Amino acid sequence: SNFAIEQFNLPVKDVTRGLARKDFYIPGSILRTELTMSHPLTKGMPEQSIAWFESGPVFEIGGVPVDKAIAFKDVGVNIIASYPTDPSKILLSGWALGAEKIAGKAALVEVTMGKGKIILFGFRPQYRGQSLATFPLLFNAISN
Repeated sequence: SNFAIEQFNLPVKDVTRGLARKDFYIPGSILRTELTMSHPLTKGMPEQSIAWFESGPVFEIGGVPVDKAIAFKDVGVNIIASYPTDPSKILLSGWALGAEKIAGKAALVEVTMGKGKIILFGFRPQYRGQSLATFPLLFNAISN
């Protein structure tokens, strides 16, 4: 995801980038996600789900002025999944230092560029081939 953000100058920012480990560190935990049910990528999913998070990016829309962003006329950003706004409701299993830094931030984002789309996952939807909760997101992204 960070590669795509940098290469295409997407108007999306990783809010965890540059944070010191003493302020933010989630080395491998299961986090609660809240899904946008009207989006095609969430087809067949519950409104709340889980995701394996292991030092991944967490997204905030903005950070790059659109006129300096990509050289495409039609740029749109959709938040497909986000973390709860209440930091105490984010962690489901494992541990998280600095959960308040990602509260209410995006976990899965779709950026439309002209006729194409870039899907940015902030978590590992295929983690160890056992992520039944996030496989539908990955498969829906491929099929759409």
